Amino acid sequence: MSSPFRPANHVTHSRPEQRPALARNGWLALGMAGGLLGAQIAHAATGESQSDFGGVGLMQTPTARFAPQGELSFTYSRTQPYKRFSVNAAPFDWMELGFRYVSVETVSYGAAAPDRDYLDKSFDTKFRLLQEGRYQPEVAVGLRDLGGTGLFSSEYLVASKRYGDLDFSLGLGWGYLGTRGDFSNPLAVVRSSLETRSDSTSDDGGDFQLGSMFSGSPAVFGGIEYQTPWDPLTLMLEYEGNDYSDEPLTVEIEQDSPVNLGATVKVNDNLSLHGGWERGNTAMLGLSLSTNLAGLAQAKDDGTPEAVAPSTHSRYRNDQTPEAFRVRSLNANASSGTAPSASAASAAQPAGVTAEPSAHEEPSENREPSARGEPSASKKPSANKDQQGRLLTLDSFGGAPADSPLEPGAADGPEAEDLPRLADVDWDALADTLRAQSGLEVSQLRVEGDTLIVEAEATRFRDDLQAEGRANRVLHNRLPAEITTFRYRLSSNGLALREDEHPRQPFVAAANDRRFGAEYEHSITAHAASPHSSDEETRQATGDGVKLAREPFGFSWGFSPSLKQNFGGPDGYLYQLNLQLDALWRTDRNGWFTGVATYQLADNFDSYEYIADSELPRVRTYVGEYIKETDLGITSLQYNRTHQFGRDWYAQAYGGILEMMYAGVGAELLYRPMNSSLALGLDINRVRQREFDQQFGLRDYSVTTGHATAYWQSGWHDVLVKGSVGRYLAGDVGATLDLSRSFSNGVSVGAWATLTDAGDDYGEGSFDKGLYVSIPLDAFFTTSSKGSTGFAWAPLTRDGGARLNRRYQLYDMTRDRDPETYWEGIDKVYK
Repeated sequence: MSSPFRPANHVTHSRPEQRPALARNGWLALGMAGGLLGAQIAHAATGESQSDFGGVGLMQTPTARFAPQGELSFTYSRTQPYKRFSVNAAPFDWMELGFRYVSVETVSYGAAAPDRDYLDKSFDTKFRLLQEGRYQPEVAVGLRDLGGTGLFSSEYLVASKRYGDLDFSLGLGWGYLGTRGDFSNPLAVVRSSLETRSDSTSDDGGDFQLGSMFSGSPAVFGGIEYQTPWDPLTLMLEYEGNDYSDEPLTVEIEQDSPVNLGATVKVNDNLSLHGGWERGNTAMLGLSLSTNLAGLAQAKDDGTPEAVAPSTHSRYRNDQTPEAFRVRSLNANASSGTAPSASAASAAQPAGVTAEPSAHEEPSENREPSARGEPSASKKPSANKDQQGRLLTLDSFGGAPADSPLEPGAADGPEAEDLPRLADVDWDALADTLRAQSGLEVSQLRVEGDTLIVEAEATRFRDDLQAEGRANRVLHNRLPAEITTFRYRLSSNGLALREDEHPRQPFVAAANDRRFGAEYEHSITAHAASPHSSDEETRQATGDGVKLAREPFGFSWGFSPSLKQNFGGPDGYLYQLNLQLDALWRTDRNGWFTGVATYQLADNFDSYEYIADSELPRVRTYVGEYIKETDLGITSLQYNRTHQFGRDWYAQAYGGILEMMYAGVGAELLYRPMNSSLALGLDINRVRQREFDQQFGLRDYSVTTGHATAYWQSGWHDVLVKGSVGRYLAGDVGATLDLSRSFSNGVSVGAWATLTDAGDDYGEGSFDKGLYVSIPLDAFFTTSSKGSTGFAWAPLTRDGGARLNRRYQLYDMTRDRDPETYWEGIDKVYK
């Protein structure tokens, strides 16, 4: 659903109910077939392939290579008895993060699900230490199975160097990567305890076994990757350091050779197929699906912005440009008989300006005026006519005539008397045109002296400067010359955020001639918007300066598909495909009702059997019951109301059905100064668990939950740091650290980890952690949008560290308080 009143990012970065998926073989085959059918053969390159474990590497071993910044990859591989599913992200070109699931075909899940394969979850990371140079290799350090059960835990140091079509890698691995143990640990000279490696496995997983890292006897590994003459194909030869003599879970594997052979075929830019022969006796098959999130974009068809009527201000007339002055200087020299030589004139002539003719050419009074120079007296058009004598008038609501020559130098433009008088402006039509052209949902238009103040919510373009630039065109083409400044007072759900001021004449000059761009762009100002006092609101409501006042009443709704999913247990991937009805009713500027209902189209929850043991209240592990219980459910039905206590203090209160599993009431307070990298928030909620049928019934369990949160824009690679402390849904108390990196296209990639006092009661996984991605909707559509969507991957759905999935959050509502984001869109002000 698209609503002009919805906060810009209503999909929060807290853990959504959706969880990453373990692909079934059928889905895998379908994805492979779809990729092949739509494939265009792509060019492969060494150092890009995903390894069996996920992450850039050869087959069983990693390399020092990294995926491009913003890359997101899904990888599946099967090497009997292991099936591996992984998702890897590259928030930087020197860092790799990944989650992996390993299904062990020869081991059962246990007494809880004896007929299902054992499933292990783990987290990986890799960092570049040294970038490749002409003579030096690229060097990286990495950790596998970090914070998991430790069954496949290993650490490594690896170097890679490329020579033509060959990419060589050589590394040293500890733990699973170095089971062969080629020699004693050289790090033992630093700490003697590193000589031997202790049993670092964990029954529940999630423990960081820091003491065992880089311990024990390491082994050498390495390999070569070759780019073949056939562009899509790369070949690999690998020597691994694991001799499979100490496999976890007492799995028995025979290795006939430590040398592995493999190949990767890049079907297209998103799909790669992998195959190989490993251990000298076992085949490997796999595939990778990838996309670059930082490069996600869609060409936009937002309509052509209105043409700008030329400026009549003497400072910005076309004959006042530096080029025009130089041309006149050349003319003056020629007329006085001191014309410079041809070479001197050519040197003085600006690019794109034609020199005046020599004395034997036609006299100037018989020539057409120069495109950039001063028109001759006999040919100069009247003040309100173009050079063809056509009258330049402004259509009341259509802007300049379609055939008006608005290019620089074509005409001087209309005189002030051709513009409408202030009393004759149709303000309702003007507000409607602003919404259509710029996406500004106007609540008030007010004149103060020579300034028009536009109070509005930006609902369409991600860059506010693009919305304001389009609005400048609309206002200039419709308002009398006495209005010299346009001021935009932007808000979100009734919360005043920022005031941006644009001088009219510099904008018009720059829009018609980019040589005035620097002057205009430096004349724009942005500062914090303070809330109106009650006296001010009364004065504005009754004052002569108010030309239009609108309360944003209204109802909007829409349908969209939605996917609910769960994974991580022995039941594997569980999904539910729904048709979702999303509706919003705005009661006034600060209040709105919103509701979401879902109808089930398809699911596989007949396979849902296993519910993990939990020593905590079941606040999330009943997720499968909610999904499979009903075909028609109410996901959300709540009322929200916002309030602003001061220039930097924002608040909201809400109540109703807050999410799929909980109903209740809550409130949030946020302190967010303008132009500050730090913001502080506090939320508190009293909620009760809902019945599984997702109607209006409630279960017995209730809890008070809330958090104090600090938000810090680090200024380093657009990284946002969020730290929260408080009480979670299961009553456990702890803290969450959330780190995310944003790209210029609005996509953000992040990870979170939550530790609470649940301790051993948390169960499998030991603590909550995961990866998430937030993507702006306009990355997929040809029209601009300020909305976004997101999805997350977590190793397992557990009850500890569980937070309420609030639909609206003040930090997202108030993102226009960050002026850096505003100025990053300066190039969009003319679009």
